[in-house]
Amino acid sequence: MLPPVPVPPDRARHYVNQRLWDDRTLADGIESAARTHPDRTAVVDNRRSLSFAELADAVAAGVRQIRRSGVAAGEPVMLVCGNSIEGVVAYHSLLRIGAVAVVLDRRCGPADLVAAYDATDPRLSIVAASLGASLLAAGLPGRQLPLEELGAPASRDVEPQWSEPDRDGVAAVMFTSGTTSRPKAVTHSINTLTAGARNMALATGSGSEAVIFLVSPLTSITGIMQMHMAADLHAALVLEDAFDPAGALDRLNQERATLIGGAPVIVERLLAAADAGPDRRLTLRVVALGGSMLPRSLLDRVTDEYGVTVARVYGSSEAPNSTGSMPDDSSEMRLADDGAPLPGTEVRVGSSSHAQECLLRGPNLFLGYLDPVDNAGAFEDGWFRTGDMVELSAQGRLTVLGRLKEVVDRNGLKISLAEIDAALEGAPGIEECASFARPDPVTGERLAVAVRPSGNVSPTLAELGQYLQLKGLAKRKFPEELVVWDGPLPRTASGKVIRSRLTSEATGKMH
Repeated sequence: MLPPVPVPPDRARHYVNQRLWDDRTLADGIESAARTHPDRTAVVDNRRSLSFAELADAVAAGVRQIRRSGVAAGEPVMLVCGNSIEGVVAYHSLLRIGAVAVVLDRRCGPADLVAAYDATDPRLSIVAASLGASLLAAGLPGRQLPLEELGAPASRDVEPQWSEPDRDGVAAVMFTSGTTSRPKAVTHSINTLTAGARNMALATGSGSEAVIFLVSPLTSITGIMQMHMAADLHAALVLEDAFDPAGALDRLNQERATLIGGAPVIVERLLAAADAGPDRRLTLRVVALGGSMLPRSLLDRVTDEYGVTVARVYGSSEAPNSTGSMPDDSSEMRLADDGAPLPGTEVRVGSSSHAQECLLRGPNLFLGYLDPVDNAGAFEDGWFRTGDMVELSAQGRLTVLGRLKEVVDRNGLKISLAEIDAALEGAPGIEECASFARPDPVTGERLAVAVRPSGNVSPTLAELGQYLQLKGLAKRKFPEELVVWDGPLPRTASGKVIRSRLTSEATGKMH
């Protein structure tokens, strides 16, 4: 599978010359750790753990099993898994064969499976036995390998049969998180993935002593980054497959996890569980958070109440860990913005569509979308258009203001949804809330807010207006409609609110 948007030769040479793409091999990760400290814990899931020696043996066995299924280098293989040791083994095995890992989370729907098949035409599917029936029911062809058969260690007297793959070709295909109606197929090489993982290690100050606690899906960009980072650092990876705040907190402390990265909502729920516990304990040393307008109250609680360092990072599936705070930044610096460009990352502010759109290029940038239609508007003069509105300080530090498309255009007045969400933070009687756009025949769009009450009675629209007025928000930005949501707001697997579902499901709930 050829890169949809090949890296220009001069850029590739620059990354190699600057050691942003280096000659490090896959074997310098798991296999090297197995030789130098074989008994060190490599990966833990909800059922068991493997040392680096055991993980290396399991990956060697996985390589042989997948090869026996007839897969060759360059061929796509669909991997559908949760946060499990078997998923880790399957992913690392596919990399070593040189196959293209087409990754989806176990909670994906039939439409996601069909879309992945249509986009990649996989030679093999590695799925849980229970999901295999769903594939057959959906009429999806191809051979299947039960995920449960991977992860068993091989005999240690058998030399692993694989050679280093091409680091520049397509190694993984993942799908955008689903905040839009049609997920896009994102392609990465080993070089782009390891560059992004190296950036995360730098921003979080992580080394071989790190114990990484992964709650986000293994097959998301967050999960892929943390898999690579753990292997490259010879660090431990702890997997949480079914997130329950109290149970996850117990596991996190039991495994003495030092780092968690992902959506702010995960950290908020862990803090709530810690608050409710008898000892308010967190073994975490660093929390890596990203996203526009992170709640300052959350950042302050993490640092002031629990003594945990906040590492701000900015990125996406297409450009993971592009900017970030640095370990020697002051606390105020790391809480105030989204950090400085990480090694090799270049930031340009302003596109042909918007004066504040963030454009990126760097060694961690993806190779393009599989569908040429998606690539048509994604790049400008070789730069990736992020769709994010940003500010760049005189010191070169980035502040993300919000998504360009996450605005309400009311009579020509553009209102940032992220700004409204941030202003409503802490409003009484609200468990969670999110603003969104509703079509309006007169004004074009109107601003609505979905509220999940914290008690039996929801605040009224007038009460929200009073709260926003106290917060100093201009009246022209007040929401016009209120939706009372009975349960949790719809979110992607990585924790992002799906505003498109708020819009489509709000009819009949307006107050």
